[in-house]
Amino acid sequence: MSNVVLRSDAPASADAVLDVMVEGPEGRRLTDADLRRLFPGSALTGVRLNRLCAWPRLVVRLDDVPVALATYTQHDGETQIPDCALDVPARANADGTLRRRALDALIDAIQLASLAGACRRIVLIPPPEAVTMLERRGFRTINEGCAGAWMEKSLT
Repeated sequence: MSNVVLRSDAPASADAVLDVMVEGPEGRRLTDADLRRLFPGSALTGVRLNRLCAWPRLVVRLDDVPVALATYTQHDGETQIPDCALDVPARANADGTLRRRALDALIDAIQLASLAGACRRIVLIPPPEAVTMLERRGFRTINEGCAGAWMEKSLT
């Protein structure tokens, strides 16, 4: 799988530039430190680590540091995203703008990948801090429970 780069040069949080890439298992590796930062504590399970290594993923980087990512699979007209993370360093995100831009870039990439794969439905497990922003972008909660919420969006 080749890497695809989308660049967002809109000014926010100084002159930060975000790179969005589609990566596959044979592509760029995520470091252990990045994985532990994006999925802290017990969130980095063995099953999740296997998906992060084996599945295609969308990665948003700031100065070569992953700040948002999502693993995905597509079948039967649906994009499924079981792993989604967002962690923008506080020093680069004083006013919160860069965090919103990183999440926007990730959501845009998910929707673009879905349309490119002829998928009309997106189902994801969001990071808890992203639920409100996802709702603003047309996602709706379809299940809430002790493990968190699944969200979906239909692309028409």
